[in-house]
Amino acid sequence: MAHDLGGSPAGPIDRKGHEVEDWERLADAITVALDAKGLKTTDEHRRAQEGLPPERYRSLGYYERWVAATEQLLVEKGVLTREEIDERAAEISRRWDAG
Repeated sequence: MAHDLGGSPAGPIDRKGHEVEDWERLADAITVALDAKGLKTTDEHRRAQEGLPPERYRSLGYYERWVAATEQLLVEKGVLTREEIDERAAEISRRWDAG
């Protein structure tokens, strides 16, 4: 199973080479806020991550999988549409590019 990599022969993860980026902190904060608001559970979030196609799961980083799963859950629950998510992401991208 692509998402169950526990005990893989890759060895321990070297955490020293990665500074946490602002967008990763934001992804974590959004997940906590959605839990607190009752819009999703940790189990739902894990299911959404594990439901990603294996090739996509493997190509995404840790927080990229969190974002993909959060988007999927928000669409599934009718909170947002894919179009609304795409429009907002494009708007944020334009602001960052201009800044």
